[in-house]
Amino acid sequence: MAKDPSKTEKPTSKKLSKSREEGQVAKSQEVASSFILIAALAFFFFAGGRFFDQPVDLMRYIFQYALQLDINPATVYNLFLLTIRQMFYLLAPFLLLMMVVGLAANLMQVGFKITPKAMQPKLSKFNPISGFKSKFLSLKPLVELVKSCLKIGALGYIAYSVYRQNFAGFFTLMNQPIGLILNFIAKVSFQILWRCGLLMLLLAIVDYMYQRWEFMDGQKMSKQDIKDEMKQQEGDPEVKARIRSMQMSAARQRMMQEVPKADVVITNPTHIAVALRYDQESSEAPEVVAKGAGLVAEKIKKIAREHGIPVVENKALARILFKIVEINQMIPENLYQAVAEVLAYIYRRDGASAAKGF
Repeated sequence: MAKDPSKTEKPTSKKLSKSREEGQVAKSQEVASSFILIAALAFFFFAGGRFFDQPVDLMRYIFQYALQLDINPATVYNLFLLTIRQMFYLLAPFLLLMMVVGLAANLMQVGFKITPKAMQPKLSKFNPISGFKSKFLSLKPLVELVKSCLKIGALGYIAYSVYRQNFAGFFTLMNQPIGLILNFIAKVSFQILWRCGLLMLLLAIVDYMYQRWEFMDGQKMSKQDIKDEMKQQEGDPEVKARIRSMQMSAARQRMMQEVPKADVVITNPTHIAVALRYDQESSEAPEVVAKGAGLVAEKIKKIAREHGIPVVENKALARILFKIVEINQMIPENLYQAVAEVLAYIYRRDGASAAKGF
């Protein structure tokens, strides 16, 4: 199926999230297969002796003592239960490890998320025409064929190279005990499987990179798609509310950064705080650099005290400044006298001259 040439833009986070809800994610089956193979080999390497010795001991016990037992349905049933129990204890750790490794390999690729849409049956999957197109008229089957051929060829070469390295050893097996023969075969088989496991891991990494590239390429959007999505988002009340919340949070953060630059913070004193700054060279009058009520007021006062900014209680002035003067605006003329008195008090207390000129 030919790709739409108009889809040249990277997918948005909303498009990727929607695809994820539908179960469309970048995933390679080779990753789980290689992880499981390597985990199985590691298990047999570290616990292989117990894994093979326990069945041998069980068979030895059965054959040595079975003839001494009274053969009846109860005895056979007990031997059967013993065998099942021992095999369960033997296989349970191995099967649990394989399950955990397979689950971890998939979680590494796609994370944990239940997608009900992906579980719903789709009639399009039973359409023979669409199935024919997806299997024979797309690039994916060709890629899978090439990948399988390369994998088979590489695995075959590994088996052949290990066989050649141990070729001389096969001629010495004819006069060896069965135990040594089995040990030699197990050693050679282990060499082959380890190298195959490492090769499959390398192929899995390459395949995952390809699958991710193919997925992202298939998720690309046209410029019109992006415009339509933006229009849809702008009309979404939840998106608007979230944008407003983010804007208010950013504005509040910028406001708090101005508090250390203030000359005084006027409070009422518990509910309202207004921070004023007066630069005689650049401003005609003091301006409000921060204001707030409740928790915001408490934070303004806290920052002011941390930076040594005077905090003055004046209930009436604090209320009127909070009510009529916006942030980054100068105070009105009718408040000049009241604010000048506060600043003069601060300057006198700090040993500086009173502010004049407004």
